[in-house]
Amino acid sequence: MESLPRLDFFELHDLDGTPRVLRTLHTESILTIYRLTDAAREYSRPLELALRSGADHRIVDLCSGSGGPVPLIQRRLHSAGVHTQVTLTDLVPNVHAFERVARNRPPCCPVDHVPSPVDATDCRLEGTRTIYGAFHHFAPPLATRILQNAVDTRQPIVVVDTKRSWLYVLVFPFFLMLAVLLAAPFQRNPLPRYLLRLALTYVVPVLPFMMFFDSVVSFLRMYGRAELRRMVDALRDTSTFTWTIGVQRGFTGAQYLIGIPRP
Repeated sequence: MESLPRLDFFELHDLDGTPRVLRTLHTESILTIYRLTDAAREYSRPLELALRSGADHRIVDLCSGSGGPVPLIQRRLHSAGVHTQVTLTDLVPNVHAFERVARNRPPCCPVDHVPSPVDATDCRLEGTRTIYGAFHHFAPPLATRILQNAVDTRQPIVVVDTKRSWLYVLVFPFFLMLAVLLAAPFQRNPLPRYLLRLALTYVVPVLPFMMFFDSVVSFLRMYGRAELRRMVDALRDTSTFTWTIGVQRGFTGAQYLIGIPRP
Protein backbone atom coordinates (compact mmCIF):
# COMPACT_ATOMS: atom_id res chain seq x y z
CA MET A 1 0.00 0.00 0.00
CA GLU A 2 2.05 2.87 -1.29
CA SER A 3 -0.35 5.45 0.17
CA LEU A 4 1.40 4.79 3.47
CA PRO A 5 4.40 7.15 3.37
CA ARG A 6 7.85 5.73 3.96
CA LEU A 7 9.46 6.80 7.22
CA ASP A 8 13.25 6.92 7.48
CA PHE A 9 13.86 6.42 11.21
CA PHE A 10 16.31 4.51 13.38
CA GLU A 11 15.98 0.98 14.73
CA LEU A 12 17.38 0.26 18.17
CA HIS A 13 19.59 -2.65 17.13
CA ASP A 14 21.20 -0.45 14.45
CA LEU A 15 22.42 2.18 16.91
CA ASP A 16 26.16 2.38 17.54
CA GLY A 17 25.51 2.51 21.28
CA THR A 18 23.60 -0.78 21.35
CA PRO A 19 25.78 -3.44 23.03
CA ARG A 20 26.92 -6.08 20.58
CA VAL A 21 25.59 -8.92 22.73
CA LEU A 22 22.13 -7.31 22.71
CA ARG A 23 22.28 -6.92 18.93
CA THR A 24 23.24 -10.60 18.64
CA LEU A 25 20.37 -11.73 20.88
CA HIS A 26 18.00 -9.65 18.76
CA THR A 27 19.16 -11.06 15.41
CA GLU A 28 19.05 -14.59 16.85
CA SER A 29 15.44 -13.95 17.82
CA ILE A 30 14.69 -12.91 14.25
CA LEU A 31 16.24 -16.15 12.98
CA THR A 32 14.06 -18.13 15.41
CA ILE A 33 10.97 -16.35 14.08
CA TYR A 34 11.99 -17.31 10.54
CA ARG A 35 12.02 -20.93 11.69
CA LEU A 36 8.72 -20.73 13.59
CA THR A 37 6.82 -19.15 10.71
CA ASP A 38 8.49 -21.14 7.92
CA ALA A 39 9.12 -17.85 6.15
CA ALA A 40 11.66 -19.71 4.02
CA ARG A 41 8.77 -21.25 2.08
CA GLU A 42 7.71 -17.87 0.67
CA TYR A 43 11.15 -16.23 0.79
CA SER A 44 12.65 -19.01 -1.33
CA ARG A 45 10.45 -18.30 -4.36
CA PRO A 46 12.08 -15.05 -5.56
CA LEU A 47 15.53 -16.63 -5.28
CA GLU A 48 14.35 -19.76 -7.06
CA LEU A 49 12.93 -17.56 -9.83
CA ALA A 50 16.28 -15.79 -10.17
CA LEU A 51 18.25 -19.04 -10.23
CA ARG A 52 15.98 -20.61 -12.82
CA SER A 53 16.38 -17.41 -14.88
CA GLY A 54 20.15 -17.79 -15.08
CA ALA A 55 21.48 -16.30 -11.83
CA ASP A 56 24.66 -17.79 -10.35
CA HIS A 57 24.01 -20.68 -7.92
CA ARG A 58 26.82 -19.35 -5.72
CA ILE A 59 24.93 -17.21 -3.19
CA VAL A 60 26.62 -14.28 -1.45
CA ASP A 61 24.27 -13.32 1.37
CA LEU A 62 24.76 -9.70 2.45
CA CYS A 63 23.69 -8.39 5.88
CA SER A 64 23.41 -11.96 7.21
CA GLY A 65 23.01 -10.97 10.88
CA SER A 66 23.19 -14.19 12.90
CA GLY A 67 22.79 -16.41 9.85
CA GLY A 68 19.59 -15.02 8.43
CA PRO A 69 17.00 -17.03 6.51
CA VAL A 70 19.22 -17.97 3.56
CA PRO A 71 20.49 -21.30 5.03
CA LEU A 72 16.83 -22.23 5.66
CA ILE A 73 15.97 -21.17 2.11
CA GLN A 74 18.91 -23.22 0.80
CA ARG A 75 17.43 -26.41 2.27
CA ARG A 76 14.02 -25.69 0.79
CA LEU A 77 15.56 -25.03 -2.63
CA HIS A 78 17.55 -28.26 -2.38
CA SER A 79 14.35 -30.22 -1.76
CA ALA A 80 12.98 -28.61 -4.95
CA GLY A 81 16.03 -29.73 -6.93
CA VAL A 82 17.79 -26.35 -6.94
CA HIS A 83 21.29 -26.67 -5.47
CA THR A 84 23.29 -23.74 -4.11
CA GLN A 85 26.44 -22.85 -2.24
CA VAL A 86 26.01 -20.06 0.32
CA THR A 87 28.53 -17.55 1.69
CA LEU A 88 27.37 -15.52 4.71
CA THR A 89 28.66 -11.95 5.09
CA ASP A 90 27.97 -8.86 7.14
CA LEU A 91 29.49 -5.46 7.83
CA VAL A 92 29.73 -6.59 11.48
CA PRO A 93 30.03 -10.37 11.03
CA ASN A 94 28.80 -12.64 13.81
CA VAL A 95 31.52 -15.21 13.18
CA HIS A 96 30.43 -17.60 15.96
CA ALA A 97 26.89 -17.72 14.57
CA PHE A 98 28.19 -18.21 11.02
CA GLU A 99 30.42 -21.07 12.16
CA ARG A 100 27.51 -22.67 14.01
CA VAL A 101 25.35 -22.51 10.90
CA ALA A 102 28.13 -24.06 8.80
CA ARG A 103 28.67 -26.89 11.31
CA ASN A 104 25.00 -27.83 11.31
CA ARG A 105 24.58 -28.00 7.53
CA PRO A 106 24.15 -31.32 5.73
CA PRO A 107 26.73 -32.05 3.00
CA CYS A 108 24.13 -31.28 0.33
CA CYS A 109 23.84 -27.64 1.48
CA PRO A 110 27.35 -26.17 1.89
CA VAL A 111 27.67 -22.88 3.77
CA ASP A 112 30.81 -20.85 4.40
CA HIS A 113 31.37 -17.28 5.55
CA VAL A 114 33.65 -14.28 5.30
CA PRO A 115 35.03 -13.46 8.79
CA SER A 116 36.00 -9.89 7.88
CA PRO A 117 33.55 -7.02 7.25
CA VAL A 118 31.81 -6.96 3.86
CA ASP A 119 30.28 -3.65 2.80
CA ALA A 120 27.09 -4.25 0.82
CA THR A 121 27.66 -0.98 -1.08
CA ASP A 122 31.13 -2.06 -2.23
CA CYS A 123 31.13 -5.84 -2.49
CA ARG A 124 33.69 -7.61 -4.68
CA LEU A 125 32.58 -11.21 -4.15
CA GLU A 126 31.29 -13.14 -7.13
CA GLY A 127 27.90 -14.79 -7.00
CA THR A 128 24.23 -13.96 -6.69
CA ARG A 129 23.84 -11.38 -3.94
CA THR A 130 20.91 -11.73 -1.58
CA ILE A 131 19.58 -9.27 0.98
CA TYR A 132 16.78 -10.66 3.12
CA GLY A 133 14.90 -8.40 5.52
CA ALA A 134 17.62 -5.74 5.59
CA PHE A 135 17.31 -3.55 2.49
CA HIS A 136 15.02 -1.11 4.30
CA HIS A 137 17.85 -0.38 6.76
CA PHE A 138 19.61 1.57 4.02
CA ALA A 139 18.60 5.15 3.22
CA PRO A 140 17.89 5.71 -0.51
CA PRO A 141 21.43 6.87 -1.42
CA LEU A 142 22.99 3.77 0.19
CA ALA A 143 20.30 1.43 -1.16
CA THR A 144 20.99 2.81 -4.63
CA ARG A 145 24.73 2.24 -4.16
CA ILE A 146 24.07 -1.42 -3.34
CA LEU A 147 22.18 -1.89 -6.59
CA GLN A 148 24.72 0.15 -8.55
CA ASN A 149 27.55 -1.97 -7.18
CA ALA A 150 25.77 -5.11 -8.41
CA VAL A 151 25.41 -3.55 -11.87
CA ASP A 152 29.02 -2.31 -11.96
CA THR A 153 30.38 -5.75 -11.00
CA ARG A 154 27.77 -7.58 -13.13
CA GLN A 155 26.58 -9.80 -10.29
CA PRO A 156 22.93 -10.87 -9.96
CA ILE A 157 21.05 -9.51 -6.95
CA VAL A 158 17.89 -10.60 -5.13
CA VAL A 159 16.39 -8.27 -2.51
CA VAL A 160 13.49 -9.53 -0.40
CA ASP A 161 11.65 -7.47 2.22
CA THR A 162 8.07 -7.14 3.44
CA LYS A 163 5.66 -4.87 1.64
CA ARG A 164 4.76 -1.62 3.38
CA SER A 165 1.17 -1.58 4.61
CA TRP A 166 -0.94 -0.61 7.61
CA LEU A 167 -1.76 -4.27 8.23
CA TYR A 168 1.86 -5.13 8.96
CA VAL A 169 2.46 -1.97 10.98
CA LEU A 170 -0.58 -2.48 13.22
CA VAL A 171 -0.62 -6.28 13.61
CA PHE A 172 2.79 -7.88 13.06
CA PRO A 173 4.75 -6.10 15.85
CA PHE A 174 2.46 -7.72 18.46
CA PHE A 175 2.86 -11.11 16.83
CA LEU A 176 6.66 -10.79 16.72
CA MET A 177 6.85 -9.61 20.32
CA LEU A 178 4.74 -12.60 21.39
CA ALA A 179 7.05 -14.91 19.42
CA VAL A 180 10.06 -13.55 21.33
CA LEU A 181 8.30 -14.15 24.66
CA LEU A 182 7.31 -17.70 23.78
CA ALA A 183 10.52 -18.79 22.04
CA ALA A 184 13.16 -17.53 24.49
CA PRO A 185 13.35 -20.72 26.65
CA PHE A 186 13.86 -22.90 23.57
CA GLN A 187 16.69 -20.97 21.92
CA ARG A 188 20.01 -22.76 22.04
CA ASN A 189 22.82 -20.60 23.40
CA PRO A 190 25.86 -21.08 25.63
CA LEU A 191 24.64 -21.01 29.24
CA PRO A 192 25.73 -17.43 30.11
CA ARG A 193 24.00 -15.99 27.03
CA TYR A 194 20.98 -18.23 27.53
CA LEU A 195 20.54 -16.87 31.06
CA LEU A 196 21.07 -13.33 29.79
CA ARG A 197 18.39 -13.92 27.15
CA LEU A 198 15.92 -15.09 29.78
CA ALA A 199 16.72 -12.11 32.02
CA LEU A 200 16.34 -9.62 29.15
CA THR A 201 13.09 -11.28 28.08
CA TYR A 202 11.23 -11.84 31.36
CA VAL A 203 12.94 -9.92 34.17
CA VAL A 204 13.77 -6.71 32.30
CA PRO A 205 11.89 -7.15 28.98
CA VAL A 206 14.41 -5.37 26.78
CA LEU A 207 14.28 -7.90 23.94
CA PRO A 208 10.46 -7.93 23.52
CA PHE A 209 10.42 -4.12 23.59
CA MET A 210 13.26 -3.94 21.05
CA MET A 211 11.46 -6.40 18.77
CA PHE A 212 8.21 -4.43 19.00
CA PHE A 213 9.83 -1.03 18.43
CA ASP A 214 12.13 -2.17 15.64
CA SER A 215 9.39 -4.08 13.82
CA VAL A 216 7.08 -1.03 13.81
CA VAL A 217 9.89 1.11 12.42
CA SER A 218 10.93 -1.63 9.96
CA PHE A 219 7.49 -1.88 8.39
CA LEU A 220 7.37 1.90 8.03
CA ARG A 221 10.83 1.94 6.40
CA MET A 222 10.07 -0.67 3.74
CA TYR A 223 10.45 0.48 0.15
CA GLY A 224 7.38 0.33 -2.05
CA ARG A 225 7.43 -1.11 -5.55
CA ALA A 226 7.24 2.33 -7.16
CA GLU A 227 10.20 3.50 -5.07
CA LEU A 228 12.21 0.44 -6.08
CA ARG A 229 11.36 1.07 -9.73
CA ARG A 230 12.53 4.68 -9.52
CA MET A 231 15.73 3.51 -7.85
CA VAL A 232 16.40 0.96 -10.59
CA ASP A 233 15.58 3.39 -13.39
CA ALA A 234 18.13 5.88 -12.03
CA LEU A 235 21.06 3.43 -12.09
CA ARG A 236 23.91 3.84 -14.56
CA ASP A 237 23.76 1.11 -17.23
CA THR A 238 20.52 -0.21 -15.74
CA SER A 239 19.55 -1.50 -19.19
CA THR A 240 22.36 -4.08 -18.97
CA PHE A 241 20.25 -5.90 -16.35
CA THR A 242 16.81 -7.47 -16.43
CA TRP A 243 14.84 -6.20 -13.42
CA THR A 244 11.79 -7.86 -11.86
CA ILE A 245 9.79 -6.30 -9.01
CA GLY A 246 6.86 -8.10 -7.39
CA VAL A 247 5.13 -9.39 -4.27
CA GLN A 248 4.95 -13.03 -3.22
CA ARG A 249 1.45 -13.88 -2.04
CA GLY A 250 1.32 -15.30 1.46
CA PHE A 251 1.68 -14.67 5.17
CA THR A 252 4.95 -12.73 5.02
CA GLY A 253 3.96 -10.32 2.24
CA ALA A 254 7.41 -10.83 0.75
CA GLN A 255 8.23 -8.11 -1.76
CA TYR A 256 11.16 -8.71 -4.07
CA LEU A 257 13.53 -7.04 -6.48
CA ILE A 258 15.52 -9.28 -8.83
CA GLY A 259 18.31 -8.03 -11.06
CA ILE A 260 20.09 -10.34 -13.51
CA PRO A 261 22.78 -9.26 -16.01
CA ARG A 262 21.73 -9.51 -19.63
CA PRO A 263 23.94 -11.76 -21.78
